[in-house]
Amino acid sequence: MAPHLVLFFHHLTGSSKSFLVCNFLAKSSRIVEFPSYPFAFESLAFVSMPFGYKIFVLCSKFSSNSVFVYDSRVHSWQKFDRFEPILGDNYRQEGVFFNGSLYFTTSEPFSIVCFDLESGRWERLDNELPGDLTFVRLVSDGENKLYLIGGVGRNGISRSMKLWELGGGRNWIEAESLPELMCKKFVSVCYHNYERVYCFWHQGMICVCCYTWPEILYCKVSKRTWHWLPKCPSLPEKWSCGFRWFSFVPELYATV
Repeated sequence: MAPHLVLFFHHLTGSSKSFLVCNFLAKSSRIVEFPSYPFAFESLAFVSMPFGYKIFVLCSKFSSNSVFVYDSRVHSWQKFDRFEPILGDNYRQEGVFFNGSLYFTTSEPFSIVCFDLESGRWERLDNELPGDLTFVRLVSDGENKLYLIGGVGRNGISRSMKLWELGGGRNWIEAESLPELMCKKFVSVCYHNYERVYCFWHQGMICVCCYTWPEILYCKVSKRTWHWLPKCPSLPEKWSCGFRWFSFVPELYATV
């Protein structure tokens, strides 16, 4: 589900801080105060839903690891304590919303875990992942489909990149393989540093990006075809870092 709102990290006067949720089309906004002060967090996910939104925040710098979830329907935070630190060092990857939960990939050995946004329970999926993976990322259309994008190779070097879809039997079904020349270009611009790779869903397309590259590689899911979206012509010619793309579908009546 593409977000209709935009979330900012908002600074107020003094030492207090908050989030700022905006609907640019309706010119409306809401300040969401942090649940506590000081408030240090490592992972953040903004989930657009049919009747509002939720903000997921993972905090692991305290003696008791905690998750905070903000629900716009009741304008309040809920805290979930003492979860198992099963994400390892891979918490920088944003959660992917699917079937009422946020899904995350862990560092090697790769696995998938999910957090139920209503109950606050963590679960590790026991389905087997494809073999010889060098990196993994998740993408969802927000409702019906969960996809896995991964590099395939040996010794941390990707020789190919593939797309899998989660089937009804909770097994991963190969859906598409990135053409060889496009794969060579993508892994070369990443310099095989796959921590720079991130993905998102946008109106029927799976977008695969790199923080250090101004172009977007995307797959039209319905046609199973791959394409490059060229860089924005407004960017300086030698600008080569700090790129961060996201999906935004304006909607006049999205409530903040």
